[in-house]
Amino acid sequence: MKSKLTITIKRRSQPECLTWFVVLCPFMLGTLNGFLGLPWMIRYLIDVAWVALTVMMLQHSHLVYIKGIKGIALWTALFLLYTILVYLVQFQSGLYYLWGFRNNFRFYVSFFAFAAFLKTKDIDAFLKLLDKVFWLNIVISLVQYYGYGIKGDYLGGIFGVDTGVNGYTNIYFVIIITKSLVLCFEKRETQKACILKFIAAFYIAALAELKFFYVEAILIIVLAALFTNFSLRKFWIVAGGIAVVFSFAALLAVIFPTFEGFLSIDWFQETASSDKGYTSSGDLNRLTAISKSNELWLTNGGMRLFGLGLGNCDTSTFALVNTPFYELYGYMHYTWMSHAIMYLECGWIGLKDAVMLR
Repeated sequence: MKSKLTITIKRRSQPECLTWFVVLCPFMLGTLNGFLGLPWMIRYLIDVAWVALTVMMLQHSHLVYIKGIKGIALWTALFLLYTILVYLVQFQSGLYYLWGFRNNFRFYVSFFAFAAFLKTKDIDAFLKLLDKVFWLNIVISLVQYYGYGIKGDYLGGIFGVDTGVNGYTNIYFVIIITKSLVLCFEKRETQKACILKFIAAFYIAALAELKFFYVEAILIIVLAALFTNFSLRKFWIVAGGIAVVFSFAALLAVIFPTFEGFLSIDWFQETASSDKGYTSSGDLNRLTAISKSNELWLTNGGMRLFGLGLGNCDTSTFALVNTPFYELYGYMHYTWMSHAIMYLECGWIGLKDAVMLR
C-alpha cells in the first residue's frame, strides 16, 4: 500500500496579509510610480490598509494581550487626546485635523499592527528581507548614477528619481546600519558584512548628497557603543565605522564642492548660526528650525508650548487640505523636517511626546 505525501500550506490571515502589505509597499512605490508609470494615487492604498488594521485591532482587542504594549498604547492615546484638545482651541477645519492625524498617527497604528499580528519568524524574515533589498537598492542607485547621471536629491534607488526622494534612502540607511551595528556587536553578523554595508551606504550617501546622514551615523555609532558592553572587537568596529564615515564625507565634498570642510567644527558652528537655511535661500534648516519658528510664528509661551494645532500647517496635493499657513510660508520648507512641522503644530509638549513614542 503506497503512502501518500500530504503537503499543508498555511495561508496567512487577513490581518497578517495587510500588515505585510504595509511593510512592503513603501519599497515598491518608487518602482511602480517612477518606472512603470502607475499613478501616485496608488500610495493611498496603504491608508486603506492601516485603517482596516485599526478596525481589526480595536474589534478584537488585540493590544490587550500583547505583553509590554499597554504603556505605549496608553501614551499614544494620551498624545491623541492632547492633539484633539489643542485643536478645539486652534480649530480651523476638521479636514485639516484629519489630514494631520493621517500623516502622524499612521506610524503608530503600523507599530501596533506589527506587534499584534507579526510573529517572531515574520520579524526574522523581514530583517533578512531588509538586507536583500538594501543590496538591490545599492545596485539600482549605481545604475541611476553612472547610467543616467542622476545624483543629489533625485537619486533614490528603489524609491524613485523624484526631487527629495533621497530622504527615503536616508531613513532606510539609518535602519540598515543601526541593525547591522547592533547585530555585529552581538556577534550575530560578521565584521566584514557590517563594514561592507557601511561602505556601500556611505558611498551612495555621497552620490545622493545625504550630508546629514553622516551626522546621524556618528550618533548611531556612539550610542551603540555606549549601550553595549566594551570589547576589543567593538573597539575595532567603532573605529572602522568612524573611519568609513569621514572617508566618504571627503568623497561627498569632492562630488559636491560646496560641502568642503564638511563635518569640521567650523562647519557645525557655521551651520548652527547660519540664516541661509536648507537651500541657502533663508528657509529653515535642521539645526535652526525651532529657533527660527519661535522668531517668526510661535512668538509667545503658549504658542510654543501647545503649537498651532495638528494639521493646521500641513500640505497636500489635495486642495481641500492645503492649509492657509502653508500657502503663506511653504517656501520656508518646514515640511521637509518632521521635528519642524511637529513643533509648529503641537508645540513643545507634542514634540516631546512624538520623540518619546518614536
